[in-house]
Amino acid sequence: MENRDEAQAEKLAITNAGKIGILMATALALLASPLVAPIMKDLSIIYADLAQTEPLARGILWLISFLPGEANVNFLVKFILLSIPALFIILGAPIAGWIVDNLGRKNLLVGSLFLFAISGTSGFFANNFTELFVGRMLLGLSVAGIKTSSITMAGDFFKGEERAKFIGAQGSAMKVGGVVFMLLGGYLAGVHWSAPFWAYMLAFAAVPNVLFFLPESKDPNKNEEKGDGTQDLKIDYLKTCYPFMGALLGSVFFYLTVIQMSFFLRDAFDLPNFYTGLTIAIANTVSAVIALKFSVFKARMNYLHIFTFIFMIMAVGYFILINASSYPLVVVAMLICGLGFGLIVPAQSAWIIDVVPPKKRGFGVGVVTTGMFLGQFLSPIVFQPFMDPQDPFAVFRAAAFGLLFIAFLYGSLGFLDKKKSTLSNND
Repeated sequence: MENRDEAQAEKLAITNAGKIGILMATALALLASPLVAPIMKDLSIIYADLAQTEPLARGILWLISFLPGEANVNFLVKFILLSIPALFIILGAPIAGWIVDNLGRKNLLVGSLFLFAISGTSGFFANNFTELFVGRMLLGLSVAGIKTSSITMAGDFFKGEERAKFIGAQGSAMKVGGVVFMLLGGYLAGVHWSAPFWAYMLAFAAVPNVLFFLPESKDPNKNEEKGDGTQDLKIDYLKTCYPFMGALLGSVFFYLTVIQMSFFLRDAFDLPNFYTGLTIAIANTVSAVIALKFSVFKARMNYLHIFTFIFMIMAVGYFILINASSYPLVVVAMLICGLGFGLIVPAQSAWIIDVVPPKKRGFGVGVVTTGMFLGQFLSPIVFQPFMDPQDPFAVFRAAAFGLLFIAFLYGSLGFLDKKKSTLSNND
């Protein structure tokens, strides 16, 4: 047994170049939509006429007219740029999970990086909503592949505290990338409304490290264990619901900031596009730092308590935001929200890896990927009824009270879970 474990550890050895490849790929997964956040207002103006004449646009407007809120061109742009990629991530994540469990991780990651670059850049060449829709659809499928394979590999290559640290590093990489991409997106939006689409080409920078320095961590043609392997395939579906819901709810509220900030800053403070990128970059900077400390939270708190902290600190940030009378107070609010934003991804990733068997790790990561991007898909729909053209603070006010309620629920569940564990230990 000891020799087999040593052989397995040697088989799964990874170089620093390979680690960098995973981190670079992971950084891209959360940036598919935030990158174009600064140009949503411009797209709404430029594509306004097409919204009434193009068949696909009219069809989507008709469909979303059944949802709460006004089905206008602003909502249409948000829906295509943010919700369509999320929808196809949701559809693609289970398929990506099956592929990494049965066919391997590396080839899916490489192919997804190529697709990410090509489909993301296609928005620059789009002349109508239909072309924009197709590009965002393919972008969503690429993100499903990147997210599922890269997080699964973190579970393959690392264990225990080392795993918690690397998953924290993955969350930090997303946020550091977010700082660079949001500032770049805001700057390019000032040059030309379509220029941010070229930033998706940065995905090619991750390909060499992944292709040449990252070993395959799954060999579907060899059985790692002898026997029927029944225990290795058994999934506790109830336990998977917890990280799924944490990913979904965290994403719903995180993407409110991404979706609404450009509209909020323009309507409340008459600020240009650059400030949208700057504001979200500030939040991501704090997020990157706190994500690196995830292992500290993991060592001292259970996952329910971690998510209680996440939702509570985000609520505090939004309460400051709704009382902001100037841009510096908006910055303070985003600094505080960033403490919660930074823990969402590492917490959900580590939680799901802990509750699923290794041979079903791809399935588990697919579950939280689905939850995360289902939250992105639902975010503009959930908050549309709270949009008030006369009050740009209204939607964040609703979010603040919603987060406070969710934090109370998670805190109660954490208390009950701790009490149950104490009684069990006493017995």
